[in-house]
Amino acid sequence: MKRLARASALFVVLGLPLTAHARADFDPALDGLRLPPGALKTLDFESLEGLAGAELTSWAEGQGYPKLDRAKITSATQLGDRLTADAIEGTHALRLGDGKGLAITDPALFAAVEGGRFEVSLWARADGAAPAVQVLYDRDADNVYGGRAQYAVVRAIRTGRETTDGWAEYATGPLDGAVWGVPARAVVVLPTLNNDDKKAAFLVDALEVRAVEGKPVAPLACTQANVDAVCGVEGDCMFGHCVSSTVTWGVNPPPAHRAQIAERWVQFGTRFMGDRNAAKNGAAILAPGARELARTAPSARQFYGGLNRLVNLLRDNHTSFGSPANLTSFAPQVRQGSSSVLGACFGVVDKDIMGGGLGFAVFRAAAAPTSGTPLAVGDVLVAIDGTDPKAWVDDVWPRYATTLPNDPEADWGGVAGDLSSLLATRASTVTLERCASASSCGPEARQKITIDVASVVYEVLTSPSSGSSGERFACSQRFSDSVGAADPGGYGEDAVLTELGAGGETRVQFDGFVGQGTWQDSMTRVFSSGAPTVLMDARMGHGGYYTTVEHLFHLLRGTNEPMGVFSVGRGSYDMTDSPSLLTRLSGCVGEGSFGADFWGCYAGNANGFFASQASPPGASTKIAWLNTRDVSANDFMPRLLKGRTGFKIFAPHPTSGAFGAVLPLPSVASGWSGASIQIQDARFAPSLGEVGEARWESGHGVEPDDVVVQKLSDALAGVDTIVTAATAWLAAP
Repeated sequence: MKRLARASALFVVLGLPLTAHARADFDPALDGLRLPPGALKTLDFESLEGLAGAELTSWAEGQGYPKLDRAKITSATQLGDRLTADAIEGTHALRLGDGKGLAITDPALFAAVEGGRFEVSLWARADGAAPAVQVLYDRDADNVYGGRAQYAVVRAIRTGRETTDGWAEYATGPLDGAVWGVPARAVVVLPTLNNDDKKAAFLVDALEVRAVEGKPVAPLACTQANVDAVCGVEGDCMFGHCVSSTVTWGVNPPPAHRAQIAERWVQFGTRFMGDRNAAKNGAAILAPGARELARTAPSARQFYGGLNRLVNLLRDNHTSFGSPANLTSFAPQVRQGSSSVLGACFGVVDKDIMGGGLGFAVFRAAAAPTSGTPLAVGDVLVAIDGTDPKAWVDDVWPRYATTLPNDPEADWGGVAGDLSSLLATRASTVTLERCASASSCGPEARQKITIDVASVVYEVLTSPSSGSSGERFACSQRFSDSVGAADPGGYGEDAVLTELGAGGETRVQFDGFVGQGTWQDSMTRVFSSGAPTVLMDARMGHGGYYTTVEHLFHLLRGTNEPMGVFSVGRGSYDMTDSPSLLTRLSGCVGEGSFGADFWGCYAGNANGFFASQASPPGASTKIAWLNTRDVSANDFMPRLLKGRTGFKIFAPHPTSGAFGAVLPLPSVASGWSGASIQIQDARFAPSLGEVGEARWESGHGVEPDDVVVQKLSDALAGVDTIVTAATAWLAAP
């Protein structure tokens, strides 16, 4: 009892419990935990008999959705020496994690809570790994990580109740016994899926499943505008219906933990952020907002969702709050744009034959969408939940995007690619108008189409056998591909597709600068062949490598029209950079990643390059550059070429404006991933000596030389407006 006596004297509480419901608590008389009566299920791990009905699990090899191999615990040989005397409650705990996990799948247990609410808690001590404690929901009782999508998953978190010798409590807080009629099926305590260290283990003890007061969140009809009033503070609104935000964003951390998470992001957003414009937003927007959420947020939707919005409002496309490990339909963020249930992809259009102005119109449509209402190319979105589409987007997209463009003017192309997915998850009804023809679209010549998106998706999720899932495809901001060649793929590099256009121009279509040998060789061939005119279609530019940008730059711009870039990290923790920052790191400009002083440049996050060749192979090539949804390296490249003779950018709006390297950040909580931050900013000038007079560029997208938006009339006629304008300019003398 010596160890427990020590724990008794030094037992600490780092945060408040998630709830006030009775759970195991430390009892000095026992020198350990006491399990209060009344639990629906208790595992104290004192004997084999006490584990009757539980299952040992191990992750199965395979691809696709995670899969568990499960075996009922029926004999002592299955446990071996896993029942250890190193316990916090009673005399034994269970050792897991070295390839093994635990599952509770008792049908009677979950039937008892299906119409109400319950809570799961346990104590664990990491021995090289921490457990993933989860509650799984599914229609199929056998689908407990059965290699298929799980209907819903909630992961327990550390409550802040801990001992100085490493034991920590994990709990879920109150959970719904069923989500939209789909019951909980299992409680699992697992090693993480990607844990390859079979020696990494953890101890578990005092596992409890307790009924708590309340009923599951009713799936009432809701919108993003009335979610608080209709769904309550604990609810979220997805697919036009209320659902527990624990199912979407996860468990709301205790106040002490919320404060730590908030302060971490205040540090990231104000002191570590390389984007100078975003750092100002960090001080003005993120810091006060995050601290207020930490104090007052009553649910995970308000806290995690609110922090996600605040991090997005830093306005840095390289910076992301991260995402919960939610591989279900209830994942709260829009992480990729697809045609979704509408069976359509949207793009930015000039509503020329509807009176003008920017809008969202269908660029590609499926013949048989899940919605049952086929859309057509050129259908214009005119209302979302009765609101102007752009006003709805401006309010809703920052809440659920994983990141936003630095330059707000770039939002049009950014959100257009996410729009179908965003509408499917967060809208109730959408209204579109269809013109009679490319030349007839007055009010009397329009057909109104209203789709009850929420009802469609809700029906699919609650009655999955009721209809077809429909055709789906990825969305693009190209109205049409400028190059017809197929993507060759391979080698993990961005494809560089080329062909000869009808006007004699060489056409190059590529999405980013992820590449080395193959990518660079492809671009070298294009511009060393002597092609007089080239159309560069980068309308879906996701960025890439600094060295790849440098390679293309040196093919196209020489010392007769000098230009270059100097990228550098923050010089101090305040808002003002030291005057010596640029001069001190000026030696980082040159060939290679960090110039001559590798470690000094590495520490300063500094690098850059300037025009160095008198006669680059493509210096005299006339180039039309096409932009729309472009970020990072796809910001750098057009900015470096802007102003060059025989170069013109055609786009509906500026690029994102993210000028700097990006690094991953630690996750905000267990099960989260994908957080990142921009650690540099950049200045552009004809020479290194002139960099000091240039502005920090992040936050300012690269403006098009020729503002060209896909015309609605052209879309209805099957004409790609931007490609047409670019080829006409290339053909002109």
